[in-house]
Amino acid sequence: MEFHPRINISDPALKQSKIIVGSFPTWSLSDSFNKSISKEKEIARIKNNEVPFFFGSSTNQFWNWYNKYVDNEVIKKDIKSIKNSLKTNEVGITDLIISCKRKGKSSLDKHLTKRNYNHSFFQPPEKGETIKILCTSKGVMNEMLLNKKFFKIHPELQINLNKSQDFQNTIIRKTNGNSKFVNNPFCSLIETEFGGIIECVSIPSPGSPYRRLIDFGFDSKDSKEFLDKYLKVVFDWLIQ
Repeated sequence: MEFHPRINISDPALKQSKIIVGSFPTWSLSDSFNKSISKEKEIARIKNNEVPFFFGSSTNQFWNWYNKYVDNEVIKKDIKSIKNSLKTNEVGITDLIISCKRKGKSSLDKHLTKRNYNHSFFQPPEKGETIKILCTSKGVMNEMLLNKKFFKIHPELQINLNKSQDFQNTIIRKTNGNSKFVNNPFCSLIETEFGGIIECVSIPSPGSPYRRLIDFGFDSKDSKEFLDKYLKVVFDWLIQ
């Protein structure tokens, strides 16, 4: 069993109206009670030039994107610069899996089993309030966040399918995408019984961003241009 070393549901930043949500750290960045394994992970972190923070693996592009679209003073290797920027922009950050078992040392979410989810990381919005949640993949949004366990814990929340579709179509128009290619949603709009709203938007996986771009409405020859436009639209939405 592996454990997440950085989830803190009492973090005041998670009471903000903007939250970034991922899944679970890669093997070398998670915790283990076995000292020999922990030592092996430390060696792997140094060898792979990894950062002991959210999205800190060497292949994860998230903080490079954040640097480009939000704050060009953020440096991935400088955790203090990341924390300062998140605080300045009033953005909370967390992951959805507290603990799990992993197949070997795989970095794929599908190889994480016996998951213990972190489904109480936010404060449900009151009437007139909106929470924005940026999910670091469609799997994080659809399979880990908005699943049956989530709605069992939060029976006061319900997805508004029509408004979710309108919300998603707005983003597709801004990115010049094509909705006919989108089979599973990358946006969801959730309403509370109190009149609050939770907007969820997912981005292509920062570990393999060009894989399945079509699922986000990609309808052109230039995948780099589309990804750039999509990320700019989503990060602008988050920070506004």
